[in-house]
Amino acid sequence: MNPSTPPNPEALKEIIITLIQADLTHHQLVGNLRKMELHTDRYELSIYEAVAQLMGIGKEPDQEWFDIYDGFLLKAHTHAVAQKRDQLRPVAEECYELLCASVKVKRHLQVVT
Repeated sequence: MNPSTPPNPEALKEIIITLIQADLTHHQLVGNLRKMELHTDRYELSIYEAVAQLMGIGKEPDQEWFDIYDGFLLKAHTHAVAQKRDQLRPVAEECYELLCASVKVKRHLQVVT
């Protein structure tokens, strides 16, 4: 593939889900550090910006989109930490689907109004 050629939609979806999964894992670990009362203020990655850009909505998504993404991150620490690499993949896929639905609804409403 030519580096200047954008990835196909399935490859792009896979990249986005992988990023969401990495962010969930990061927040899972940080959440568990907080439970141990360790300071974690400096561990913010802001991966959501890259996800939003890859989804074609820019670095600053609307509040609904951000609330969906952030809601999944805030609950990441509630999932058991496991050795399996893809343990959070189903959660990342669900997050991705809801984010896509949010974008689709917003675009539909923009066309209607």
